[in-house]
Formats: sequence, structure tokens, C-alpha cells
Amino acid sequence: MFIQKIKDDEAEVAKLAIQQFGSIKKYTEAMKHNLEHSSELMETQLTEEVKEIGKQSDILYGRLTSDLSEDVFSSKIQSIADELLQLIQKNSTSVSLDKLYINMLINAYSSDYIKSVTDSKYGERASDYIVKAFRYYSENNAYKNN
Repeated sequence: MFIQKIKDDEAEVAKLAIQQFGSIKKYTEAMKHNLEHSSELMETQLTEEVKEIGKQSDILYGRLTSDLSEDVFSSKIQSIADELLQLIQKNSTSVSLDKLYINMLINAYSSDYIKSVTDSKYGERASDYIVKAFRYYSENNAYKNN
């Protein structure tokens, strides 16, 4: 179907190829390169996407734990918790933000290993704070998390 579409629009494809690459020959070489290296190109692209998600996550966790004296039920903290959970859901097709999933996150941040990693990255007691913020979110957003 794709090839047929290109054949049907051959003149337009050629015009765009020349516009973008300078010539049909350069376009063909670029297409050949992309086909030969498609797995490496996909891996690079996925790696960049994962890095960007990691950066967004780090920023949000940093914002969440920037002031551990702030009440976890404040609208600011709950808004950040919501952003974090939405980021997780957006980037994982198998995640449903229900109480069960949030409880899994709470259990993860309660484990000794994750707690030590989180506390070393975001400060002492950061993991406990994240647990409290997620627990409050879970208990008070049941209408969102059926």
C-alpha cells in the first residue's frame, strides 16, 4: 500500500526529494542508508526518548522533594504528584493509574534499596515524603483512579 501510494504520487515525491536532499540520487542514498541502519537509528531515537523521560522525571521528583517540610496534602505537592503519575502513564501503555498501581509505587519507595537510592539523590527522608505524597494522592483521588 505504501509503495503504491508513492508510485501514485511519484512526481510529487520526486519534487520533495529534490527539495529536501538536492537530487534523487542523494535521496536514494539517504533512504538506502536509513534502511541499512534502521535498527541503530531506532535504538538511538529510543535512547534519546528514554533520556528525555528520565530528565522530566528527575525534574518532577526534584520539585516534589525540594521542601520536605511542606505538607504532602498541599495543592502544590499534589499537583506535582499528579504530574509524575501522568508522566508514568503517558510513557507506558500498560499502566493504569489505579490504587493498585500507586500502591506498587508506594511499596517500591518503601523498600530499603529504593529508599537509599532516592534519599541519596533527593535528600534524607525524600523517599518517605514521596510515599506520603503518593499515599495521600491515592486516597484522595479515587474518582480519577477507578
